[in-house]
Amino acid sequence: MKQNLEISKEAWYTLKELAEFVESKNTLGAGNRYLHAFLIKIKEALKSNAKYAVCKYPEFAKLQLKCFVINDWVIAYEETNDILIVKAIVHGTWLNY
Repeated sequence: MKQNLEISKEAWYTLKELAEFVESKNTLGAGNRYLHAFLIKIKEALKSNAKYAVCKYPEFAKLQLKCFVINDWVIAYEETNDILIVKAIVHGTWLNY
């Protein structure tokens, strides 16, 4: 990944809630491990130099956000000159279109 990666407040909030849920259902530290593994998957997907298309979900498409999927989670991001900004992380079943 040649570009720097940033994660918006909204996306961090989603990740934090997800980690807290995993922690509540598993052993101590499971949430942090899940969060770390999820972040690695995001970085690997973005550093793969894959060319992701603009999201099909209308709200993201209006903003020209690109999307990819990790498991059932849709990762919407914005690409600028040298920064990739993860704008939203949404479970695929929540995107009704």
